Amino acid sequence: MLECQSTTLIKILLRRQLSFNKPMTLFPVVIPVIESGHKRQGKEKVAHLSRISREALKLSAEKSQVKLGELLKDEKGVPCPVAGIYWSLSHKPKYVAAVVSKNRVGIDIEEIKPRAKSLFAHVASDEEWELKGRSWDTLFRYWTAKETILKVIGVGIGGLKTCRIISVPDENHIALDYKGQFFLVEQLRYKNQIVSVLKNGDQIEWVVLSKSQIPSTKS
Repeated sequence: MLECQSTTLIKILLRRQLSFNKPMTLFPVVIPVIESGHKRQGKEKVAHLSRISREALKLSAEKSQVKLGELLKDEKGVPCPVAGIYWSLSHKPKYVAAVVSKNRVGIDIEEIKPRAKSLFAHVASDEEWELKGRSWDTLFRYWTAKETILKVIGVGIGGLKTCRIISVPDENHIALDYKGQFFLVEQLRYKNQIVSVLKNGDQIEWVVLSKSQIPSTKS
């Protein structure tokens, strides 16, 4: 019964979202980082991951049939739209992810692995954990979903508790609330990674590259 009520609520909230934003198909791109990139350290490593993530962004733009110009961020580090096109990046040591959209968008990727147990309390409240049993898989589902929305809103990680999980309808979606705003996130599991992207009323077509498909980048 609760699951049916949750699904109905999501449909109602999505209809409200669609009245403001025109649905489109998004192409979130996930690219693995080749082994040589794992040996880099410090600024060199960050620069290398940034180059790969921008290749992922370029591919997402091509799939979406849009053109991106110079990528800039505002004083808070939030990506600025390019000719009305929004974009978002996320890069970690083993994988990067990127997406473009005509609506505000966010994407986040994390590796599912045990960390400090204090993270459970840091990421979500007891009420949110009651929606889904505590596990490392659920922790990173919650974490990446919230990070995705914080990127959309343009606030830092300090907003994790303000961004609340309100429903976990299935293994691939999470519904969230941020100060009265509703968001629906779609998630992908791949090679022990969890990727979250803002879905709302859009269609999602994941693009996951193998190592042999990685675009060449200058080191």
